[in-house]
Amino acid sequence: MNQANPVNRIIVMAPDEVGVIADISKVLADEGVNVETINVEVFGEEVSVVLTIDQYDHALYMLNQAGFKAVSDDALVVRLADEPGTLAAMAGSLKDAGVNIVSMHILSRQAGHAMIALKTDNRTDAIAAIGNENIL
Repeated sequence: MNQANPVNRIIVMAPDEVGVIADISKVLADEGVNVETINVEVFGEEVSVVLTIDQYDHALYMLNQAGFKAVSDDALVVRLADEPGTLAAMAGSLKDAGVNIVSMHILSRQAGHAMIALKTDNRTDAIAAIGNENIL
């Protein structure tokens, strides 16, 4: 891989339903976006789809416009217990580590867990503060 041209990945969180991959790939195909790699993993009732594509910004925009919860790869996808105080505890850990939250999106809440897309100013320190066991 050419280091000057890094691979941009998109992470899509969606309900684990029949046809979700067909729906995601159709949005991209209709826009002339080529899927270079795809990895899919099911987490309970959710599916995580990790894509590398040839038109990163356009694909990210189109997937979100189509109603998918798509985030850039530099966002961490964090799994937290869906109960009072867990978000505050995570944010407090980041604060204590001197990590600034740039953006945060709750992707889904179900089966007692919340999936959160989190972008910070220091990915390495954020992972250390949150703990690898909570990062998907």
